[in-house]
Amino acid sequence: MSNSKSNNQFNISFPEGWEDQTIYTFKGPEDSGVHHMLTLVIDRSAGDAELSEYARERIENTMNTLQGAEILKDEEKSLSNGDRIYECVYKWIPSEDNVIIQKQVFAIKNGNGYTFTSNFSKKTIKTIGVEVDRIISSILSGGEN
Repeated sequence: MSNSKSNNQFNISFPEGWEDQTIYTFKGPEDSGVHHMLTLVIDRSAGDAELSEYARERIENTMNTLQGAEILKDEEKSLSNGDRIYECVYKWIPSEDNVIIQKQVFAIKNGNGYTFTSNFSKKTIKTIGVEVDRIISSILSGGEN
């Protein structure tokens, strides 16, 4: 990657009953009419959940929200560094002239659950999608890619 950034900008001490529910948003390029973004939600209470069950629950929630979405790919796989992920790619047509390909990647590492979500066009899933995969791999490996 050409642009390395550290995201440790500040420390927060929370009182009893508070927890971090930060959603990270990474802005990417505009291409083929899509303003690319990658969002990351970290679930700090995933514990030792089974990856496929963890992913399945979140995929079902998404499918219930996006009526008419069609799953194109739904599988568990390993990244080049050995980390296991669960990937779901689906097509959603919110209006007649707007087709969105959305990819969700789920991982559990050190008791934390990770949900990455990004939108693509048919073209950019093959081009910018590769860049997004590298970003996900970098985050899961602690920035070592």
